Formats: sequence, C-alpha cells, structure tokens
Amino acid sequence: MLQPNTTDPLPDLDAGEARVHRADPAVAVPALDPAWNAGRKLAEARRQLGLSLDEVSDRIRVRREFLEALEDMNIKLLPGKAYALAFLRSYVRALGIDEKAIVDQFQDESALTREDGQKQMRDPASRPGRERPWMAAAALVLIAAGFFGWRMLERGGGAEPTAETSTVAQAPGVIASPAIVTLATRVVEIRAMSDAWLEARGPDGTVFLSRTLRAGDVYRPDPSPGWTLHARDGGAFELYIDGASAGLLGTAGMPVLGRAIDGVEPLTQAELASRS
Repeated sequence: MLQPNTTDPLPDLDAGEARVHRADPAVAVPALDPAWNAGRKLAEARRQLGLSLDEVSDRIRVRREFLEALEDMNIKLLPGKAYALAFLRSYVRALGIDEKAIVDQFQDESALTREDGQKQMRDPASRPGRERPWMAAAALVLIAAGFFGWRMLERGGGAEPTAETSTVAQAPGVIASPAIVTLATRVVEIRAMSDAWLEARGPDGTVFLSRTLRAGDVYRPDPSPGWTLHARDGGAFELYIDGASAGLLGTAGMPVLGRAIDGVEPLTQAELASRS
C-alpha cells in the first residue's frame, strides 16, 4: 500500500485555505450524470475542465497515485481514512463540484469496490473463513468422549461413570463444559429508528454493510467476536439481543466508531425502568 509522508500534516479543510486551488468560477460547472459512481464523476469533471492528474496533483499537493486511486475508487491503495477523506475533499474543491454530495457518495459506494466483488450486505454465514479454536476444542472433547465410551463397553462396563472417571473424557488442555459441546448463538439486531448510515465490519476488516438504512429497517450481523459497528449518528439505531433491547448504538447526534458487537448486552430491568 502506498504510504503518506507522515511528516506532512493532513490537508487543511478550512473553506478559506489558500492552498486549495478551486476551479475558476468563470469556467462552467462540469456536467455529471447522476448515475455515475463517485470516482467516475471525479474523472469526468477533471477531463471536462481540461486538467491532467499531474496538474491537479501540483495544485492541491496530493500525490498523483492517490488521485488516481480516488478516481478508480481503489480504497486499498489509499492511506488511512483521515488522509483519504482529506485528499478527496481537496480534489472535489479543486474541481468546483458539490463537495458534500461526492464525499457522501464515495463513502457509501467505496465498500462495493473491494477486490472480492461482494455486495454490501451479505448473509453472515458467507463471511470469510478464519481459524476458530473453539471448534477444534469441541472436536477433541467429542473424540475423547467417544474413546472413553468405547473403553467402557470393551471392559463390559455399562455402569454410570463416577465423578472421578468422568474427568478423563476431556482432552489435554481443554476444560470440558456444556458451553464447548453445545454452542449457543445469540441473535443480534440493529433497528434503524430514522434514516441513517450504518457500517458493519468483520474481524479482518471486510465490510459487510455500508449504506443508509431507512427507518424501520433491521440488520442482523454475525455475533462472533471481532465484528464492529460504525455509524454517523449513534442515536439513530437501537440494538436488540435475542429480542431484548440493549439500548441505543451510541449517543444521539454523535458518531460511533468500532463498537464491538460481541460486547453488547441486553439492558437490565433497572435500566429498562429508568428509560420509561
């Protein structure tokens, strides 16, 4: 991945910053098709203004490779999110097109341009495979239990195993417990209370959802460890665990960045009473 020069500060996004060269007001605003994605709008606006990538790079002091990545919407070639958004805003201002519309569209669409080509919302069962130590532990317990039973039958046993002999069934280094053999999966729901943007990411950073949900929409992410939620307004979503309210995703009007799904618990009776 291309790395930014960490000695340079982020581009100043102040509307009055003289370093950002805007398009000449006398030049007609580029005509952009609403059906185009954000990256193509950037490229087409630049071409209509007769500018090359090198010219824009010199004007706003952003490397040509990053501008090209913005046009291609290849987010894997961009630096961290803060730099990427700063570069995007500077580029849009230099082209003289609608900054908020392009930035919002780019953020909503960027998850669709990853190389895996997956859609934004996928069945959690289709998430990328990863190592699950508890599955190996459960398999060891079952194998050990089967071996123990076979040995008992071979000896003509049949008697109920005592508390002393029952511990032999566990595999070395594994604590045998019902939670290992019978894995309970809880149902997590995120319900939109108003129209608002939500993003859900898997443990490896894969984006499974990144779009605006409408009021009343319900999204059910994978409850496994490592999944996180991101929102522009934490008060726009309410969480539910197995049908029980777990409260709002975050503070109303404030963004939520990386809230862990597996750490969400239902509200207690006292907390529910305080809400009413």
